[in-house]
Amino acid sequence: MSFQTISVKEAVNFVNANNNGWFLPAVQRPYVWGSRYESEKYICKLFDSVLNGYPIGTLILWNTDLEIPYREFINDYADGKTALLVDKGLYSRADKWLVYDGQQRLQTLYSCLKYTLNDRILAYNLLYEESDEEYGFEFIDKNSDEKPGYIRMPELFSKLDDEKTKFRKKISENLSLTDEQEMIFESRYDRLWSVFVGKDYKSLAYFPIDSSWNEDKVNDVFQRLNTGGVPLSGADLLFSKIKETNPSFEENLIEISKWISDVTVGYDFSANEILQLINLIVKGTTRIDASKVNKDDIAKFIKVGNKIKKPLMDFFAGFVYATFGINNSSIISRKRAMLPLMVYVYKYYEQDKSYNSISGENISKMKKYFILSQLNDWNTQGIIEGCTRLIEYGDFPLDSIFEVVTEKNRNIELKRETIENNKWFSLKIMLPNRIYVGQTNSSGRYKPEIDHIFPMKLEDRPQDYFVDVLWNFQPVSGKTNLEKSNTHPKTFFEENGHYDEYDYLPELSSNEWDDFAVFIEARKDRMITFMKTNYGIDIIEP
Repeated sequence: MSFQTISVKEAVNFVNANNNGWFLPAVQRPYVWGSRYESEKYICKLFDSVLNGYPIGTLILWNTDLEIPYREFINDYADGKTALLVDKGLYSRADKWLVYDGQQRLQTLYSCLKYTLNDRILAYNLLYEESDEEYGFEFIDKNSDEKPGYIRMPELFSKLDDEKTKFRKKISENLSLTDEQEMIFESRYDRLWSVFVGKDYKSLAYFPIDSSWNEDKVNDVFQRLNTGGVPLSGADLLFSKIKETNPSFEENLIEISKWISDVTVGYDFSANEILQLINLIVKGTTRIDASKVNKDDIAKFIKVGNKIKKPLMDFFAGFVYATFGINNSSIISRKRAMLPLMVYVYKYYEQDKSYNSISGENISKMKKYFILSQLNDWNTQGIIEGCTRLIEYGDFPLDSIFEVVTEKNRNIELKRETIENNKWFSLKIMLPNRIYVGQTNSSGRYKPEIDHIFPMKLEDRPQDYFVDVLWNFQPVSGKTNLEKSNTHPKTFFEENGHYDEYDYLPELSSNEWDDFAVFIEARKDRMITFMKTNYGIDIIEP
């Protein structure tokens, strides 16, 4: 069967349609374009490519009456939202078309032309000024006021062929255009209508797979499509393989991931990372390779996947959040180093024991491992897999783990400069009861509100004044930080209060406040004492 062409209007109207509808086979990964960095800019570029007739890749669809689990496309897409499986009673409908390649493009076209994406609407500015960075398309808030010369794409897409003139008059009625602008307006409007409303302009290509093929053959095509290039990761390929047997497998892991984020007020442990944990339990390695997973392994993946929810929930709720107050994955830079701890908790649940049944002595060992593994970078594949082989139900094997780490040329002692070079994490474990408050900056990175107790720009500061050091840091609210500004800390506390929002401070009558260096040294000693007392970790001075 040869390639076919189709208009955008026809293709989008086939999505989730009652007759001859286009749907997603369960083996497909979740939609990712809507949550990627700078996704709006990327999507605008996609629409500009469609508008200008540039190729955006071929869709591959299979029309089959076989009982294949499938999902609908998402209407109003929101970051992290996953389409649910269609009722099993509909799996064998004869008029369904399953999209095996092109999901990301179709979902983007579908949500942006008929609904919303992350609660925003795609619009086109008919009078934009051309440049390399401007395409005419941009996202606007769905409740924003109408902008002169702008067309909301869902509104345009909903129009019928005979409404072209009427709709153009509506868009242009409040515009005062020069002759040149009028020509640009008309040219762009005609092109936009032709591509996204008309059916004569066939801008998309698709390849219909022969309906006589069986599911194994089609899934083989799917695997080959996504191993020749870079579209799918190893996790995506393994998910697709497991979902041939258990269609809701990935969906269940996504739900666990969402719960972890909720209970920790923001920590992101993705479905892919959960899959890596299961891979470690089943295959003994953090490296995911779908080609090395056989049918017996898949049964084990499904079995562990069905049991992993409660151990992970209790680990993140009881250990990560309740013990350390960690509420964002950016605080932890060596996330893989936590996997042996999760395996250890899982081993308890295999014996029908809970996280709460782990003894205080073993929890203390877990804390020590956690802190040292993060600060001393026990994040290599060899260390993680070597540590995991030691994990069994019972005592946490910290001494044996030290031997593995030493063999891999990593430190098991903690040096002061190591703590100072990992400021966010170090401060968090020394202040476990203080929750970081922060925001994501323009680069997409989480940045907590941190106050320099002795401020950086203190008035009349001495020549040797240096206070940009961990021992002078304190997480506070942005309001307190702004209010304090460059005021001497003792003066600020005496005049404005807030003393109780800070930790490891001397009494306000102490002479430590008279010299920044004396204050920092004394506070460092108190913080290091906390590390020794609460975690059993000595700090090695340079």
